[in-house]
Amino acid sequence: MPKGELAALATATCWAVTSLVFAEAARRIGALRVNLLRLPVAFALLSMALLAAHHPLASLTPPRWVYLAASAVLGLLAGDLAFFAALRRLGARLASVLMALAPVFAALAGRLLLGELLGGRALLGITVTLAGVTWVAAERDGESRPSHRLGGLALGTFGAACQGVGLVLAKLGMAGEVPPLAATWVRIGVATAVLWLLTAASGRLRQAEVFLAARRAWRQVVSGAFFGPFVGVWLSLTAASLTDVGVAATLMATTPVLLIPLAMALEGYRPTLRAVAGTVLAVIGVGLLFTRG
Repeated sequence: MPKGELAALATATCWAVTSLVFAEAARRIGALRVNLLRLPVAFALLSMALLAAHHPLASLTPPRWVYLAASAVLGLLAGDLAFFAALRRLGARLASVLMALAPVFAALAGRLLLGELLGGRALLGITVTLAGVTWVAAERDGESRPSHRLGGLALGTFGAACQGVGLVLAKLGMAGEVPPLAATWVRIGVATAVLWLLTAASGRLRQAEVFLAARRAWRQVVSGAFFGPFVGVWLSLTAASLTDVGVAATLMATTPVLLIPLAMALEGYRPTLRAVAGTVLAVIGVGLLFTRG
């Protein structure tokens, strides 16, 4: 049973759920407040899980702390910030397509830093899967023309690179010895501290009135934190530890495809022929990755 690939698909499912939940939370209290609340909630959940699992932290040597902290800053903070900035400049359609580049950067970094060499069937599966995901993500239209297109393209590409390389750094930090739960605890803890420090330094923390706003969307924040930075990130590191990072990142990138049945069930969305075709293509690519041997 390909456990790493299954964990990667479960990650994409969690991120599909959390994107819908956080979208509602952001409509209620704003994106900044959601970001400031979701990480501490996830860190608290991870701390309780870590205590319940009795995972020792002795395997977290200083070099591994550095790799995991770097992966948190690069993948969880810089990547997300760049993606949100690209969203403002390009709109959701093109920004989402650019984020499909993350598995490409993960595969390249995996080859350079981990020595992971993907076979022909795996490369074909990645190509077909990303083609399907891009076809689905590019369907969205009706957005305004970007005024700073070049900057948005650069930010979107940078965000994809941060997420891809961040996953590889996390795998280096685990080194086959640090449990994914402990590694996730370090990453979320570092990301929480850095985000709150940056927000405080910018003078926006008092203006945000975070805890007062939390009462208006606490159900969405808690459930989104559970499926996203708690279970989702934990599963993503589990996937990275069990399979090639390029393959794991590709399967995680199927979130736009997995959003379709969720939107059908929750919002009455009727998929277009393009969405169906992209989904079929992505499923074929996923099948190739699961049977690559």
